[in-house]
Amino acid sequence: MSGEVRIEQLADPADADVHAMLVELALDEQEHYDHPQRSRASMSQSTRPVSATFTGENVVYVARGDDGVAVGLVWCALFDPGTGLEGEIAEVYVRPDARGRGIASALCARAMALFREREVTFACVWTRDNNPAALAAYRRAGFLPTEQVVLTWLPVDDPDSR
Repeated sequence: MSGEVRIEQLADPADADVHAMLVELALDEQEHYDHPQRSRASMSQSTRPVSATFTGENVVYVARGDDGVAVGLVWCALFDPGTGLEGEIAEVYVRPDARGRGIASALCARAMALFREREVTFACVWTRDNNPAALAAYRRAGFLPTEQVVLTWLPVDDPDSR
């Protein structure tokens, strides 16, 4: 490649070159993590044309005591950006008086069952590294830490602080 490069909006969502690059990216990235590796064919099959929009779905499971009172919940977000259905455990909460009884682990197990039922190709959960109870529940569910740097951006009201 030589000369100038132009940047343009994707005109054809089914562009074969774009599809091939997305598959290559997924194959290259998975080598950095200690989890089962997917084949090129599997990656290619689950990678669909790039869509300008996508939709998601929220699925919330609630744990209830014998009296019917809610004692915990797990909120799962499902979405497909075009590279296969992804899942996230967005929130897990167990009321303080119900903690220590395995409820968080049961909720996470139900979330994982949903991910398997729906053939999720990638799932994640975010938590603080100083939350040992959450880390234990997520690890029991099969999540492993990754060597990835997460950078965040938050809008600020003060333009001078940018």
